[in-house]
Amino acid sequence: MNRTLSFSDQDLLELLEQQTNEQVEEAPFGLVRMSREGVVVAYGKSESHITGITKEYALGKYYFTQIAPCANNRMIAAKYAQPSLDEELDYILTYICEPVKVRLRLLKSPASRYQYFLVDRKSIA
Repeated sequence: MNRTLSFSDQDLLELLEQQTNEQVEEAPFGLVRMSREGVVVAYGKSESHITGITKEYALGKYYFTQIAPCANNRMIAAKYAQPSLDEELDYILTYICEPVKVRLRLLKSPASRYQYFLVDRKSIA
């Protein structure tokens, strides 16, 4: 697929579902592809840059407890229990890095093979 991914694309979930893990990892914003159970299957380079967590460390781990416990709450992790999810919200990440203001986008649908956690640093001043 030659189309450049954009954080706010209306059809981003469909576009991501068509991408390989390697393509997902090249997204121009932070991106985590998880299994439906929350296990990391692809971890973007931009996400690594934002959080300081390497792809090699993240792969195969449960995202909300082993990688991003700061997102293991009702505001974020609990929303993935919904069958469909496409929500954007402002958030402060506190992974192993200094607190970082970001815009998050949470994506999944009943038809999607994966669920996605997207991070955009550019949209927050």
